[in-house]
Amino acid sequence: MGRNWAEGTTVLAVEDDILTAKLIRARLELEGLRVLEARNGREGLEMLKSEGADLISTDLMMPAMDGYRLIREIRELPPPLGNRPILVLSINSGEDDMVRCLSAGADDYVLKPLSPQVYIEKLWRLYQRSRG
Repeated sequence: MGRNWAEGTTVLAVEDDILTAKLIRARLELEGLRVLEARNGREGLEMLKSEGADLISTDLMMPAMDGYRLIREIRELPPPLGNRPILVLSINSGEDDMVRCLSAGADDYVLKPLSPQVYIEKLWRLYQRSRG
């Protein structure tokens, strides 16, 4: 694929499952992206505020703060952080869960088990739209 990420493009990956987090990190790094990792929504929100990110990827079911609340909290932040694209990763395949995420402010939704190719392509599309 002819993806041309800007140097220093950063993805905040919020995922409590260690194996999934490793897969995400490895795939993002293959793309040349900088990766920030958080194990729950609370950590992710603090990391976003302190370090920033261009794109956010989050699981839904996590300890301390779930993905639904994280999405709402991010959307309440002032721009530009509050406007960052958010991609949800979840095992929840129900329509209600997907609609709930999108209603909270998520931009897209990917089902687990994760297809690395679909994941990267969706992030790329969100990145392109966010850059105007």
